[in-house]
Formats: sequence, C-alpha cells, structure tokens
Amino acid sequence: MNTTKISLFVLAIGFILPLTAFAADEGSHAAEFLSHGVGARALGMGSAFVAIADDATATYWNPAGLTNVKKHSFSAMYSDTFSTGDGSFFSKGLVNYNFVNYVHQIEDIGSLGLSWIRLGIDDIPRTTFIDVDNNGFLGDFQDINGNGTKDEGEPYIDRPTVAEYFSNTDNALLISYARQIHSIAAVGGNLKLLSQSIFENSGRGFGIDIGLMLAPYKGLRFGTMLLDATGTQIRWDTADKPVFTRGRRLRFGGAYQFTFPSFGKGSIGADFETDQADLEEGTDSDGLLFRTGAEYWLFNTLALRCGWNGHGFSAGTGLQLRVSTMTFFVDYAFNTHTLGGSQRISVSGQF
Repeated sequence: MNTTKISLFVLAIGFILPLTAFAADEGSHAAEFLSHGVGARALGMGSAFVAIADDATATYWNPAGLTNVKKHSFSAMYSDTFSTGDGSFFSKGLVNYNFVNYVHQIEDIGSLGLSWIRLGIDDIPRTTFIDVDNNGFLGDFQDINGNGTKDEGEPYIDRPTVAEYFSNTDNALLISYARQIHSIAAVGGNLKLLSQSIFENSGRGFGIDIGLMLAPYKGLRFGTMLLDATGTQIRWDTADKPVFTRGRRLRFGGAYQFTFPSFGKGSIGADFETDQADLEEGTDSDGLLFRTGAEYWLFNTLALRCGWNGHGFSAGTGLQLRVSTMTFFVDYAFNTHTLGGSQRISVSGQF
C-alpha cells in the first residue's frame, strides 16, 4: 500500500469517528422517509445490511459497499405499505414507497451510483362546499339551538363537494461515490438532494452520508455509516420559513458470509444504530437500535431470509436467474408494523 492510500485510509477513519460524538436528537424526525429502508433483500433480513451491502442498494445502506458491485447494476422496488386490508394479496397500500437506482464502475476512478426514493400519499381529496343559499359564505348549517356552533344533528345547508385531489410527497435523489483505498478497506459517500411537499407548500434540503467497509478476513466484514453527517436541513416555503434538521446518526455492524460446496451460501449480520427517533420512550436500550438478520441461498438459486428490524420480525425470499452474462434477482419481503404489514418487491440485475 503506497503513501497516498495510507493517508486516505487514516483520513477516512479520522473523519468518521469524531463526528459520531455529535449525534443530535433534535429534529431527528425530519425527512423520516429516509429511515424506511430500500430493497426487499435487505428488508427481509431485518435491515441488518450495513456490513453486507454488496448489491446496488448499497447506495442507501453503505455506499462504501459499491466497490463490491459488478460493473453495471440496478435495482427497483415497489412497496405496498400499510395495507388497506381489502382482502387481496397485493392490496393497494395507504402509502406508496418506491426506489430505483443504477450503479456503474469506472476503472481507476471508482464506483458511481444514482438513486431515487419516493414516498407519497396520492389522490387526497380536498373538500369544500357549494354555496346553495348564495349568501357568499361556505359551510352554512341549520343552527337549531342558536349557539353559532355546528352541533351533532344540525345538517349543513351548503352541499359538500370535492374541489380537487392532491398528493403529499417526499423525494430524495442520492448521488453516490465509492473507492477501494486498501485491499481490505473501502470508503464511500452520498450527496442527498431532498424535496418534500404538503398540499400548497414545499421544502428543499440536502445532506451527506459517509460510509466505511472493512473485510479483514475471508467471509468476515465490518461496516459503518455516518448518516446526515453535516445535519440534513430542510427549509420550507411557508410564511415563517421554518428549517427542520435531521440529526446525525451512526450505523455500524458486522457480518459473516459462508458457503457450503454444492449446496449454496449464506450470510448472517447484525447492526446497531444510534437513531433516537426510532426508539420507544421508556425502553432500556442504551440509545442503540439493534437489528439482525440472515440469508441462505439454496443451490445459489432460491434465497430464504428472516430477521428482526428493531420493531418486529421480517421475512423474505428471492430468486436468482442467469441469462448469458447477466444475472437477475426477484426478491420479496414482508415486514410487520403496528399500522399494518408492509410488502416489498424488488427486481434487480447486474452484468
């Protein structure tokens, strides 16, 4: 390893570790859609993926892992979140949450990735009234008891109607870069461009993530990621122009990857995250959210997954298909939640 690589390695570690001491609680709920996770593979493993991160979704879980991705890789996810419970297997969820990205390796430069995350509630009706009595006021009602307040049993005079439909959306564009700085170490980072809208108002912001991946022994990997390293700020265009800040959080963990000749391969991972926003009040967790998961590929064709994501159990499966020099994956995950189960489907490929 030459002097330049040694300097980069020391700089990477020296930059990440001191910043972790400033993890902030205030504003940690800002842009919370960034905490939902991406990719059915990782989500089926309980989101314990910071030390594995060896596919295109590494742009989200740990950008340093992009150095393990093949030259051309992509991933797309559909999410049925908080099912409406209409009885169908893939019922339309209350919230649409989707992800798509592409990763490209450039020789002697590094790994580049571009990702888009969108969470939205669409077709929300805005209700108003038709001025039936033509008095210039909307919402007139029969004030039977004469107290000036609409009470139960007092019908509207003006007729309610849907004036329009609108969407509440959260969007994030991740521009990722990673580079191998040593035979056992890689570093990476994200520039996050954020856009949020609620009816007639919108907010804009940006943030930075920094990741490190170590592979000291065959099959053994360690990963760490400092999310929102500079404090991700979102400024809204309302009258008082408030600014909400997403505080720094550290995600770190380890994984072991093993193989059984002629039968398949597997991975076991465990993560910790200093995400106060995800912790329930009154729990004795020492400020750390714990996640763990496992994956096993039977004959390198069919995958079975399970895990604990810090709030509930998760499970999933995957199928690998090879076409010439291309490899495609179809993955499914189910995550439990107090608001209802969430189903995730991903399609990805590499060549």
